Amino acid sequence: MMRRTLLALTCAGMFAFTNAHANISEDLSSNLSTVDILSNALSHCMTPNESNCTVVDIETLMFDVAAVDVELLDNFVTAGIESGLDAITVVEAAIKAGANPEAVAQAAILAGADPTDVAAATAAGGPAATGPNAIPGQTGTTLSPPPFGNNAGSGGGGNPSPT
Repeated sequence: MMRRTLLALTCAGMFAFTNAHANISEDLSSNLSTVDILSNALSHCMTPNESNCTVVDIETLMFDVAAVDVELLDNFVTAGIESGLDAITVVEAAIKAGANPEAVAQAAILAGADPTDVAAATAAGGPAATGPNAIPGQTGTTLSPPPFGNNAGSGGGGNPSPT
């Protein structure tokens, strides 16, 4: 009895996955828009007013899309964010499914996601220098400017203006 129950649950899970994959393939071949395909695939957890989709729902969608064509994942990231899905979840699911992280982050940002949520942090230069005469990017290294009139440096040779 237990064996039949396990077999039935396994088959039910496989049929659900096969059916979802088939629907995405059919929708893509029917030339539906990405938003329509996403809405069809997530109709069980999305309403026009809110989304109750879980991480598993979104990951399943992205893996189903990737099974058809990995290059479509950034389009589904854009559609998902514009449809109100959580940007971080959508981006992470697309990357897990095999999408290019940079392309997906760019698509998410262009769709309105906060860049700090979906893209890796980048360095914006060296550490801040301290002191009134510090050289930018050289922490702790100070520069003493030459006194006026010693012909050091450029910009007039140290001669005062006649006016």
